[in-house]
Amino acid sequence: MASDLIVDGELMLYGPVGGSWWDDGGFTATEVLQALAEMEGDITVRLNSGGGIAWDGIAIYNALHARTSKVTVVIDGIAASAASVIAMGGDDIVMRTGALMMIHDASTITWGTAEEHEKSAALLGKLDGQLAAVYAARTGLDLSEISGLMDAETWMDGTEAVEKGFATAAGAEKAAKASAFDYRLYAHAPKPLVASARKLKAPRPVGEWGVPLNAAMARRKTPAQPAAISEPPMPNETQTGTAPAAPANDNAPAKTERERISAILDHAEAAGREDLAKHLAFKTDMSAEAATAMLAKAPKAAPAADGLGALRESAPKVVIGGDAKGETKSEDGKPRSLDSAVDRFNAAFKRR
Repeated sequence: MASDLIVDGELMLYGPVGGSWWDDGGFTATEVLQALAEMEGDITVRLNSGGGIAWDGIAIYNALHARTSKVTVVIDGIAASAASVIAMGGDDIVMRTGALMMIHDASTITWGTAEEHEKSAALLGKLDGQLAAVYAARTGLDLSEISGLMDAETWMDGTEAVEKGFATAAGAEKAAKASAFDYRLYAHAPKPLVASARKLKAPRPVGEWGVPLNAAMARRKTPAQPAAISEPPMPNETQTGTAPAAPANDNAPAKTERERISAILDHAEAAGREDLAKHLAFKTDMSAEAATAMLAKAPKAAPAADGLGALRESAPKVVIGGDAKGETKSEDGKPRSLDSAVDRFNAAFKRR
């Protein structure tokens, strides 16, 4: 709830931007805007986040930047990725001793044709330009220099952030422990953060899918293989007077895996997201609950053209018995058969 973000009169933004994929942690733009509506006068925002969804970060930045009263952002532990954009909304940006800030290029997931991947690339280019403009307005650095820092995935402590203009002060108060996050998602994350992610057993990202501005996804693992069925001992191998032992139920793991796969593929959230559902079911070991939660957040594929509509558009008219006006004929002047119409129907779908 939005009111939960206000603690002792301060706005506490801890955890993933846009909320967590796995639990109720983090915060959304809606929750932050609702909390801001309850706060009057000068405010202090305490930020400790490893990143999250870019659009939520931009919305929160704009809300802070638009306030007429003074906004002080204190980075308690870390402000990485989308969280660094939020920090730019403060009039004063204070980094506690040991706190870190990180800026980088945006990332996303795309599934589909080359054209769809090109659209995603174009969108990411625009998003990176918007983020660079926010950083440039705060720091006074040239856009080209900002873009270089983003391309390199730049990590800054308090002193470096102040020198570059990303913060106004480096506070003497010791930083809080960095917010829980899978920092293995970042190419140049400090080793202590990567080690903390391993200790927390944070889920690893799925390589082919990438991450929506580094929101944690599923741990990659080879799909489970059905266990071999153990054969019962033959009668002559058993002790005299002892009945042969019943075979062990080694199929239980395989049954559980089949049930998990079915729960993902047959869930209502898989509709319109069939390719992602198959990927989660067969190429990860995500639980059905986690997979369906991810499916619910993923965009649906554009609906395919109606099959009968495609047939009506591409197939000739079929005449049953006798002549008919408007009958469609092939190049040799003979009426096209029903088989020909079906062939054209199948060809139309192969092109999609």
